[in-house]
Parts: sequence; C-alpha cells; structure tokens
Amino acid sequence: MAIDKLPVGISTNTPLTNNKYKQSVATDAAPSNTPNTVAPKQDSVTLTPQAQRLSQVQHSLSNTPAPDNSARLEALKKAINEGSYQVDSDRLAANISRFEQDLEGL
Repeated sequence: MAIDKLPVGISTNTPLTNNKYKQSVATDAAPSNTPNTVAPKQDSVTLTPQAQRLSQVQHSLSNTPAPDNSARLEALKKAINEGSYQVDSDRLAANISRFEQDLEGL
C-alpha cells in the first residue's frame, strides 16, 4: 500500500484512539512559569602561558622588517665557490646549544 493512499475511513487528521501509546501535542508557546529555563552552553578556549608567549613572539616577528643580508649571502656564496670558507666548529656547536636552550625556554 502506498503511503499517500490510505484505506477508506482513515484520514491523516483523525487522532488515533484505543492506542496503547500516549500521544503528546507540542504547543508553540512554552509555559510562562517554567523556572528551569537553561541558557545554552557557550564554548570557551584557554591558552597555556607557553601558547600565549608563542603568539606574542609570532606577532612581534611578523611586525619586524626582515634584515637585508644579501651582501653577506653573496660573500658566503663566493667564499664557498672559491673553497676558502672555513667552518668554525666551536662556534657552530655553541650556536646549536644556544638554540636548544632558547627552545626549552619557550
């Protein structure tokens, strides 16, 4: 049987009687004396102090103009191509160590 073709004598507006299940009818207006009205919950986000500090650092870096290192870069390229560039291993190790300590401080 199709849903839109009901048997004779049954209409969609007729309430069911002799039904073992209770029917409830919702009204458009809520009762005015309802003391249990609950406001909808609001989501919130809390940043850790480390995340706040990182955000501040990122903001300050984005507002700082980038230095012009083009002359130094060209000098380094030239020294590497000529084979005269020497790596200072002590200085490199100190810079790596300082970088690691800076990361731990964030």
